[in-house]
Amino acid sequence: MLLALLTSCRTDLKIAKKYVAERTDIQAAVYFPEQAEVKVEYNIQYGKQTEVLNDFSQDLFLDVMYNAYAEEMGQYGVSVYVPDDIDNVPVDSTHWLVMLSRMEISGRITEYEDYLFSDTEEFSYKHPLNTVNVASWFEVNDGDWKPVLFCEHNLMDGFDSNTDYSFWSNKIDYSYTIDTLKLNDVYNYAVYLGKLYAGYTYDYMMNSYVGAELKKKGYNYQLLLRYDPYEKQLRYAGEDDGFVEIE
Repeated sequence: MLLALLTSCRTDLKIAKKYVAERTDIQAAVYFPEQAEVKVEYNIQYGKQTEVLNDFSQDLFLDVMYNAYAEEMGQYGVSVYVPDDIDNVPVDSTHWLVMLSRMEISGRITEYEDYLFSDTEEFSYKHPLNTVNVASWFEVNDGDWKPVLFCEHNLMDGFDSNTDYSFWSNKIDYSYTIDTLKLNDVYNYAVYLGKLYAGYTYDYMMNSYVGAELKKKGYNYQLLLRYDPYEKQLRYAGEDDGFVEIE
């Protein structure tokens, strides 16, 4: 079993390298929605809601994300375009249709519990942190529709804490700092997500190809790969490092 696994790993890397080398001019018709579902949740426990999404422009957020997505796809050798007719888009192994069919942006207060440990005791302090949750659903076609692809990430206040132990008083002094989210941080987050989604899209399509080729060779087990276009390297993906299929 171990030998079969090692052989499969070597084979999938070989197939992935071939995929990257041969597909250097992919065309992708990419559509993002005109609007996202934006909501601000009221936290009953703390009796408040986040204000980070005050004056939030979803149009700007989506435009920034789309531009970052298109730019990053170019690093993978994928040219992004918007066709004149969505009902007449060529689709095959080098012509993709990618649609961000749904996006939810939620502002909320999240309770963060900071744990401290001494030789004999355990302490915890709870802090309400501003959080912006972004959930996205993608639909992709390269000749066949793939399962719906889902991704969810949180942007939160920056948090740091420090403890000082006084030997003479036998007390622990606890202090913390919170770097509160600002609206500009949310727009910068759109850049991050656009680049992240681009990598996830390419990796998903690459892994779909690798998986199909492995099955032809009689392998039933596959470890997912990620490709770094800057270092020109392949690596095995970590847990939750990519889209999740929704049947």
